Amino acid sequence: MIRRSLLTAALIIVGSVAVAPKTMAQTADVPFTANVGSACNFDQIIPGKLVLNQTTNATALAAGFPGGQFGKVFVSCNQGARVSISKPQQTGGPGFTPIHSAGMINSPFGSTSSQGGSPVLLPSGSGLPLDIDMIVDKGSPLVPGSYSYVTTLTIVP
Repeated sequence: MIRRSLLTAALIIVGSVAVAPKTMAQTADVPFTANVGSACNFDQIIPGKLVLNQTTNATALAAGFPGGQFGKVFVSCNQGARVSISKPQQTGGPGFTPIHSAGMINSPFGSTSSQGGSPVLLPSGSGLPLDIDMIVDKGSPLVPGSYSYVTTLTIVP
């Protein structure tokens, strides 16, 4: 009897395996998408140095005067872009309202100023150099002190 039960159980197991449907391999595609937007980065910013327009009775400060040093900015863009500059803003030193002030960009791609010039058109690429100049003119002798200014560059891809 035990033998017959074992034989019946074995036949049931073998029969159910033989009757079970065969498993088929299946595949599925998984889609991916991406949007790469335009981007520009300021890679490196090197400060400039302002100097006086004259040694006695100086009325103006600029990086472009003899002995001064332009600021330098390197830009990287993944497509063409436009760059513009603001007027200088005083961030330190004896305050005054200038009779004239301007920020200027000079580059291999063109020049502009904060006095209403058109933006400079930059090509795509990395390490694009921009020389930054600025001037502030008080119109009367400057008070002794340590002056500091900032200009703002704006890049629009």
